[in-house]
Amino acid sequence: MLNKSILMGRLTADAETKTFDEKKRVSKFTLAVDRDYIDKEGNRDTDFIQIVAWNLPEKFIAKYLKKGELVAAEGRLQTRKYEKEEIHYVTELYADSVHPTNFKKNE
Repeated sequence: MLNKSILMGRLTADAETKTFDEKKRVSKFTLAVDRDYIDKEGNRDTDFIQIVAWNLPEKFIAKYLKKGELVAAEGRLQTRKYEKEEIHYVTELYADSVHPTNFKKNE
């Protein structure tokens, strides 16, 4: 089976990062991804996709995972469920890699 997705969008807020020990760190953020379809008023729908990325370098997180930054994330889609009054399902992209789109030549 193949489960591979590539998304490009803008962060809706700064990434939230938790460190579990000196070697394990998880960053979570939401990408706003515009759809291709444009309606007759010129509007596009936008999907808001949760991204989960493990062990990104701290300098990368501080520099590129800020609100409004345009990034590409590549990984697998995964669904989980939780119960809060009723059962909810959440689909997230577990990123193997995250790429900023605003690299300068000397970076």
